[in-house]
Parts: sequence; structure tokens; C-alpha cells
Amino acid sequence: MAHQLLRPTASLSKSATTILRPTAFVTYRTSITLNMMSIRVLSPIVPAHRPITLEKACTTKIPPCNIFSRRLSTNSSWDAEYKDLKARRNKNIIMHPDGHGKHILPGDFVLKKNPRTGVERKVLLEHALGYFWAVKELSLTNNKPILCNNEVIPAAEAELFPSLKGLNSLRDDIVDIPEFFVRNNRSKDATAQCTLVAISCKDFGAKLLPTWTKPFDEILRTGKEADRFEIVRITINEGRIAKLLSPFIVSGTKKNVPESDHCNTLLYYGDAGEMRDVLRMHNIYIGYVFLVDGIGRVRWAGSGEGTEEEVDSMIRFARELTQATERNNIRQKQQQSTGPRVGKKLSR
Repeated sequence: MAHQLLRPTASLSKSATTILRPTAFVTYRTSITLNMMSIRVLSPIVPAHRPITLEKACTTKIPPCNIFSRRLSTNSSWDAEYKDLKARRNKNIIMHPDGHGKHILPGDFVLKKNPRTGVERKVLLEHALGYFWAVKELSLTNNKPILCNNEVIPAAEAELFPSLKGLNSLRDDIVDIPEFFVRNNRSKDATAQCTLVAISCKDFGAKLLPTWTKPFDEILRTGKEADRFEIVRITINEGRIAKLLSPFIVSGTKKNVPESDHCNTLLYYGDAGEMRDVLRMHNIYIGYVFLVDGIGRVRWAGSGEGTEEEVDSMIRFARELTQATERNNIRQKQQQSTGPRVGKKLSR
């Protein structure tokens, strides 16, 4: 192609050598070797009848290609966005001290220090830790990037479950969370119900979730107060091809979930990065569990395979969240504020 673009004269002088543009309005890149020099010319889209000299082509500055233009922004806007994303993170979730999750910044960045200058800069997570960092973290944390809370998160410190819209249930209903968790709580009472939310992104994490859901179902979802406990399973399918494979994903999920739980099994297709960042679910290869109270607040969190001690604590905390002490205290305060009923005694 290069011999078609160049028309050198006998002396190959710069003034005589010209680069002719193609007849179509097409941007092209070519490499021209002349007098032991390699010249890369990028032709912008201009009318085809305007030739330029080689001297002008050599001095033309090629605009740089910003690879991260869709992901990064200016420093001022990035700092504002970073502070906003960091403020949304649930501060009550305990990260494993040996895991990589505690170092991950919002937007999937980490701070990397220059060994010579000591200056820190934000680097993409995959570039700093490698593309298989999540697999390595599982071995470092014993498949538990998030540690279980030792006690119920106090109501004053509890934060709402992050929002995610457009989830599909196995019964073809479209729902939003956390509204779906509190759909049956008309009284808006925090102790009216407790929901175990089990989330997975990969098959490996989904296979570990029954260690939490099965004891919860067998112990709490039987008896007189069974309607106060619920299990919601959420499968996050990220990537462009996931939506195309949705029929196969739905059929495979229905085989592994009892038909009675199809209405509480939700599938999400799309980017859930912000929601995962709020709940500190950076590692997508593992499963996560959360206890949500009657008004949609996260009161306990865990990950990986549930041990006997962890499962016992989860069930004890779930019962604690549904105790009527808080509800009775509210009623007593309301009665004390209104005082005794005063009226006129009627004669018989």
C-alpha cells in the first residue's frame, strides 16, 4: 500500500515527494520507509483532493489514543466521584485482613507505590494484582474474603441494602431490591421479619450457599413464626453474552432450586459493580450471605462456606432480629406520650 501512496521523484526531494489521499473519506494508518527512516502517518478525514507534502506529514502531530477515556475522567471529577462511591460503602462489613479486598478502591483501583520516588498512584486492579488475583485471594482467606460479624449490627449503625433494579424471578416477575425484601411488611416494623439474602456470581460460590440456606430453612422456616423468615437467592450474571444465554441460565437454575422457592430466586443481567462495591463483594468467585431486617437494613454479613459455629450464630441473630421487644417498646412510648384517655362521664 505504501508504494501507492508515495510518488517520489528521481532525486527524492522533500518538496517533490507527496502523499496522495484516498478517494474516500477514510482514516488510515501506514508505515513508510524512506532514507533509512520509518515514518508513521495518520491521515485525518479531509477532502480527497488536498495533497500534502512529506515534510508536512512528518511534522504533523498524531493525537494520542486515550485507552481509558471511557473509564477515567479528570482529576477533579474523579476525586468527587471517588468520595461519593467510598461514602456509599457499608462500613459494618468486616474484610479479611489477609485478603486483597481491603485494598481495593471504588472503581476497581488500587494504590501502587513507586519504589524509587515513593509516590502513590491509582492503578487498575488487574494491572496491579494480575488477572487471577481473585483466585489467589481465595487461598489467602480460606474462601472467606468477608468475615462474619460477631454480633448483630446495631440498628443505629445499620445501612440500607444497596439498590438494584430489573431483576427477573424464576416466575418471570420483574422486581427491584431492596423493595422486594420488605414487600410483605405493611407495618414497616423492623422486627416484623428477617430475610437471608444469598448472592452468587459463579457456580463455585453458588455451591457453597446451601451451607447457609439449608439450616436457615430447616430451623427457622417451620412452626408458628415461619412466615417471619424468608430466603432470597440472587444470581448476578455480568457480561454482554449473559443476556443472550438467559434461557439456558433460567432452565439450569430451575433444576437446582425447589419449585416453592422460584418466586424468591432472582436473576440479574448486567453490570452490578456499584452494588458489589457497596457490599464489598469484590471477589466474584465466592458466595455471600446477608441478614436483612424488616425495613431493608443489613444487620449481618458472611461469605464462603458456613461453619457450624457461624451458622449457629446466624440463626441466633435472625431470631434476635425478630424479637418483639423493640416493637413493644415503641408501643409503650406511644402510649406514654398520649397519656390516659380523658372523657366526660355520661349519666345513665
